Amino acid sequence: MEFEGKKVLVVGLGLSGFSAAALLAREGARVKVTESGDSDAVAAKRDILAGKGIEVETGGHTKGFCRGNDLIVMSPGIPANHPAGAFFATKDVPVIGELELGYLFCQAPIIAVTGTNGKTTTVSMLGKIFDRAGRYPVVCGNMGKPLSGEVDGIDRSNVVIAEVSSFQLETTKTFRPRVAVLLNVSDDHYGRHGNMENYKRHKFKIFSNQCSSDRAVLRSDLASERSIAGLKSKVVFFGGPGARYRAEDDRVMYVSGGKEQVFLTSEHSGLEGRHNMENAACCAQVAEIWGISADIVRSALENFSLPLHRFQRLGCAGGVFFIDDSKATNVDAAKRALEAVDVPVVLIAGGEDKLGDYSVLIDLAEKKIKAMVVLGEARRKIMDVFSDRVEVHEALDMSDAVKRSVSIAGEGGTVMLSPMCSSFDMFDSYSHRGEVFRREIEKLCGPLYRGIKKI
Repeated sequence: MEFEGKKVLVVGLGLSGFSAAALLAREGARVKVTESGDSDAVAAKRDILAGKGIEVETGGHTKGFCRGNDLIVMSPGIPANHPAGAFFATKDVPVIGELELGYLFCQAPIIAVTGTNGKTTTVSMLGKIFDRAGRYPVVCGNMGKPLSGEVDGIDRSNVVIAEVSSFQLETTKTFRPRVAVLLNVSDDHYGRHGNMENYKRHKFKIFSNQCSSDRAVLRSDLASERSIAGLKSKVVFFGGPGARYRAEDDRVMYVSGGKEQVFLTSEHSGLEGRHNMENAACCAQVAEIWGISADIVRSALENFSLPLHRFQRLGCAGGVFFIDDSKATNVDAAKRALEAVDVPVVLIAGGEDKLGDYSVLIDLAEKKIKAMVVLGEARRKIMDVFSDRVEVHEALDMSDAVKRSVSIAGEGGTVMLSPMCSSFDMFDSYSHRGEVFRREIEKLCGPLYRGIKKI
């Protein structure tokens, strides 16, 4: 696609919108950016873009500003049915997303990873594996480094390893990863996609432009999905029975020479829980497709450090052990965290409800939860589901939640933040929520220290 002289409207001035606008300006497009927010951070980005000759409106979308375009680039946080869409969406003007824009300029092959949970962890593992193998990976995407902001430094010697969300996949047209990974699909983002079928449809879009020389890598329990029958790429499964790489609670098994053997264990890696063993099994399968040896995969995952706020063992303070799983923004993620602990925990949960089914955790809660402390907009809904089966307490804020949880946990007990909900009712992000959790722990109990107990 030729951009020289084209009138392009970028909708949204987050990281994706900022990167897209800067790339388009470098390619000679006549760029405008429209943004509903008007914070100090937005103003700073506006001023930078203005210095590049890019016209920016903030504080709302106006009809006059948004009309008259040859192309529209939507940031992933803005849904296709956004009320402002009437200002800029017309039948004659194509609409793409930032991911699609970055792909149009990307010279390197792409490994793309999507799924409800585990995307960032898996992409981080793959980045370490490919780096150890000398494949010059560029790790980017939904994890905070937009592809459109990285393409200037990418050439054919690189491999792009991209985390891809359903929001990004909504607006792809030609995006074609050489290896496309679908880790899992569970209740999430119904506020955006409406129902599970729509959500799945967007997730499976990651495979839509692949051809017979490409690979589609899916978790084994997705084998029965009807969408698989229409895939043109070669399908490979991981994680479950019959897969070359199979996950157990504390290890990955693999088939070699017709026999199943141990590939990796939690003892020799920085990974815990079946969900992370599934992520490792996926990485091993992707690495094998790319011709990377098993020895390199194992060495790369030794002492692997999970990204922050993902089942992160913070340590001990005041005689109580703490786990930060703030990234568990849906029910399935919290379920996986509970499955990974060996002792009953005091669970801090709640936040902005994402319309998930909390009741699927009831049986597990009776085994793994000593008590729950709930906060945020969803607290009453969670209380209604669990109060007949486990002890549930209501908290005003994170400070109150930590105080109540520590009191209930007692000496040698464990408190885990695994909210099952989005953070945006009380915090800027899941990472902000996790940072506040840690701050309140240290304010109440003193400094955290580590390495004295496996929780």
